[in-house]
Amino acid sequence: MLKRLSENIVNWQVSKSILTNKQSALYQYAYEVMLNFVINILIAVLIAIAFKVPMQVFVFLVSYMPLRSYCGGYHAKTNGACTIVSTILILVVCLMERVLTGVLGTLIIPVCFVISGVFIYVYAPAPDNNKPLDEIEIKHYRKKSRFVWLVEALIGVVFWYFGLRASAVIAISHIILSLMLVYGVFKNKKACD
Repeated sequence: MLKRLSENIVNWQVSKSILTNKQSALYQYAYEVMLNFVINILIAVLIAIAFKVPMQVFVFLVSYMPLRSYCGGYHAKTNGACTIVSTILILVVCLMERVLTGVLGTLIIPVCFVISGVFIYVYAPAPDNNKPLDEIEIKHYRKKSRFVWLVEALIGVVFWYFGLRASAVIAISHIILSLMLVYGVFKNKKACD
């Protein structure tokens, strides 16, 4: 559906001489990515409103998306699957944030930051078969992923120290991301064998 919509947008732009035929494939892909992103954000907003969890959804998006862009990891095969996985992740984070309270939360949150940091330090970035990375890109993404993780983890620890629930959301987001990173590394490794 998104592919067809992107093709229609690009075909219209080509017919109006806004784009050339040579550019059409690139722009079709770009529109498809953009439309998928917009749909995922709309679903996140709907979840935030429906379940009355705006802080959790906002903190998840702000902490997960920048780190994910540098770490890589598991990628769904289709836009529909990506949307389903993204929706499930948001719901899981919101549910887990409610569960991590009291002593359990106090102990697990810092552990999540340490575990995710180790995974990100060791495995990031995880190139995908659809987006291989050269050595320069790997070094760049590795450095960026470690830096973004460190900044977010420090913010999360400060939130944790002051008893703010956003720390649990950041910690859970980091754990989920690191697990998807490791899964993506091994999935891509298996595909290459």
